[in-house]
Amino acid sequence: MTWSTKLEDFHGHREQMLEGTFSIAPEDLKSQDTTGVLAAIGQALQTREPYRVEYRLPGPSEREERWFEASVTVVVQDGAAVQLLGMCRDVTERLRVNREVRVRARQQETLARLGERALTEGDLQKFFNEVVTTVGEILDLEMVKILELVPGDAELLLRAGIGWHAGLVGAANVSTTRDTQAGYTLASGRPVIVEDLASETRFTGAPLLKEHGVVSGLTAPIAGRDGRAYGVLGAHTAKRRKFNDYDVAFLASVANVVAGAIQRRQLDQRHELMIRELRHRSGNLFSQLLALFSQTAKNSRGVADLVAKYEARVLALANAHRLITEGGWKSTSLSELLNTLLAPFLDRVSFSGPNVFLEPDPTFGLSMAVHELATNASKHGSLSNPSGRVGLSWTVTRTQQGLTLVLQWKESRGPAPRRTRRVGFGSRLINMVIERQLNGQVEQSFTAEGLHARLTVPLTHERWPGGARSAARTDPS
Repeated sequence: MTWSTKLEDFHGHREQMLEGTFSIAPEDLKSQDTTGVLAAIGQALQTREPYRVEYRLPGPSEREERWFEASVTVVVQDGAAVQLLGMCRDVTERLRVNREVRVRARQQETLARLGERALTEGDLQKFFNEVVTTVGEILDLEMVKILELVPGDAELLLRAGIGWHAGLVGAANVSTTRDTQAGYTLASGRPVIVEDLASETRFTGAPLLKEHGVVSGLTAPIAGRDGRAYGVLGAHTAKRRKFNDYDVAFLASVANVVAGAIQRRQLDQRHELMIRELRHRSGNLFSQLLALFSQTAKNSRGVADLVAKYEARVLALANAHRLITEGGWKSTSLSELLNTLLAPFLDRVSFSGPNVFLEPDPTFGLSMAVHELATNASKHGSLSNPSGRVGLSWTVTRTQQGLTLVLQWKESRGPAPRRTRRVGFGSRLINMVIERQLNGQVEQSFTAEGLHARLTVPLTHERWPGGARSAARTDPS
């Protein structure tokens, strides 16, 4: 046997180790299947026909491999095979490129199919289930999830997924803090790659991932049109995996398709809602205005007093209506609503709370309640003198009614409250809109500092339309 020195390097031998024999790594070659190199050589000697075969050998590290192409021509003299002339070349890069082209083409075909489904599928949950299954197949990963950002922005709900323990999909929650991969993804606003969760330094990882033995993973934010993310799309594996640029681009593209499906369904529902609301609210608005006028007239001292009170209450309704209609009849920011309602007193009012968005009904109800609180404070409470202050704070918590907004109104540095003051229409109006219309709760107490009111309002969820909510949820975080 005569070998070129390059063959020794190809097969991981030191120079001058082949020594004229067929010791080119026979164990490696024997590990190939029956159509491998040794079988091909035997067939060529029998048929006297040239052959070409590709074979695989281990690479420098366990996660890499090298591919070679060998071709041989049989030299025949007097009817007998007397010599083999062959050539071997490294085709690893060529095969890698070809494989990536095939993978990329498959990914593009999948994205096109998912995009078409996003435009035609009316059931979002069914579409999400299809997405996680497809991503798992394309990226060859056993765990895929779609996390939905819930009101209050403190948690993400496992809305859809594959590979997770029974009962978690639709119930488990993940924190949005930067300690979790999902929270870090939301904060960074771009895809996040984890090759080894155990050695990760940017975040510790959610308990949900650790409980499932996740080692590697890739996540991408699901962006919303209004600047707030809808959630996170993630793909994970219990094996060590090195993700490439194509994997990242594919997952980010699927996340954009999911965002588009949510936006389309939201628009469809808003159109349906607006048609229903126009019919419903046109009648309700006139009835509400008449009721307001009637009750305000009963509690007014004269026409001038009636005009001032009635105009203020109608203006509060109008401001809330403007915020809703200007936003396309979608969710309204609580902070923006409070700033609008309390504009004359902003220098004496402090705000503290998370970024919460409200649907139209809670927006109208809270606008009336806050207006009455502000009116009462400006006449009898802390806003009736220059030194008085009001502190407004709110939180979002989970109760038996689901996610609930708790709004605290605390007056300070005002005149001593009159405990025996007769309950007026404003106080009754607050109770009516919060308790009767919104199924909430009102608590009011008087301290030496002034009035303290606590408004509890159940939150409906509008950002991810069409999804059923589980009554009982677990929290793995």
